[in-house]
Amino acid sequence: MMEIRKADSQGRLTLPAQWRKKVLGSSHEMCMILDGESLIVKPRHEPDLSRYFDSVTVNVEPEGFEEYHKLKLVVHRSGSV
Repeated sequence: MMEIRKADSQGRLTLPAQWRKKVLGSSHEMCMILDGESLIVKPRHEPDLSRYFDSVTVNVEPEGFEEYHKLKLVVHRSGSV
């Protein structure tokens, strides 16, 4: 799809309603990327960090979790992340 639009005096562009609904959804924030002589506009979505929950396993005894600095040393030395 292609549309030709004019920017207003402040450089603003109007996105066609159909595009906004399809691509942006409920998001009102966009990332604009300058790629050579092209401008790429993508929706900005908050990442779903919950997908990383329970994704790391370490070979450390439960007592090792009592003090963060000791845990960090044990994990770092063992390379078990």
